[in-house]
Amino acid sequence: MTINRPNSSIALATYAAILLPFLLISVVRAFSRPQPHHQPQNNKQVAPPPPISMPVWSLSCPIPFPTPSTNTSPINKDFSPSSMSILTFVTPVSVSSPKLWAVSLYKTSLTRCSFLGVPNRGDEFSDIPSIASSVTTTSGSAYSVRRRDSMGEAGSLPGGVDGAAGWRVTGEYRRRRLGVTNKGMGILQLLSPNQSPLVPILGKIPGWDGGATMKKEECAKLGHEWVGVGSDEERFDVLPKCASYIMIKLKRVTDGGDHDVCIVQVIKTGVWDDVDNTVLWLEEGDQQPALDITTALYSGQLRDEGKI
Repeated sequence: MTINRPNSSIALATYAAILLPFLLISVVRAFSRPQPHHQPQNNKQVAPPPPISMPVWSLSCPIPFPTPSTNTSPINKDFSPSSMSILTFVTPVSVSSPKLWAVSLYKTSLTRCSFLGVPNRGDEFSDIPSIASSVTTTSGSAYSVRRRDSMGEAGSLPGGVDGAAGWRVTGEYRRRRLGVTNKGMGILQLLSPNQSPLVPILGKIPGWDGGATMKKEECAKLGHEWVGVGSDEERFDVLPKCASYIMIKLKRVTDGGDHDVCIVQVIKTGVWDDVDNTVLWLEEGDQQPALDITTALYSGQLRDEGKI
């Protein structure tokens, strides 16, 4: 008895006819599903948070390098010994000792570059390797900063910096090349309400290209002549009659967008001494009275005055 088997081409056609509708249904279902919505990063503008009245500070720190008229021009030797700028992003971040504060500095400002020891406004660094510019050791200095134009691949930080990787090196470069000993040091000055006219001067005049000297001169014209305090090894220019003074030392730095967020240690606090015309640094048991809008300058006042 002979069994006739179907032709193989006929069998394939039969299978295809059976499977084709199922394949079409699967494809239609796949394309009909809602696709995840991907927002392009950094392109969407969001509504700003509500304005908050914040204390207004000025950071004063020595300029450890002459300020060039441009990034590549010869150094201009006629420069102010200190740089001052206006800050409102300042807040304590710890209670116990050592007392740490967060200070946010605009990346292109001379005060930020002076405080961090970065001689060019295009140079950046951070101590978070995943988002930072690199800070690596080189011969003849304790660090070198790789310039970047945008967020890119980070280098590595040197080990053994202040006993822990990620802590900022600012000392050796200045000591070897510039002879400055108060590295990464500055004085936060809490402005008083009657010092609001100084905000456009200290906050809107760039410190580069002789601007630091211009700031000093313009403050003097308004009766707020800068006063030098401290010894020759640790000397700072300050504004007289501020509501409070806090000497700080740089500990860490991380990227904050258009600002660098500096974690600083409070070294000492002080008040203005009208008798000796200098800062009176307080002892451990001394305590200042609480300050508010009647005794310290707040950004709400600047907003009311149309200065911001």
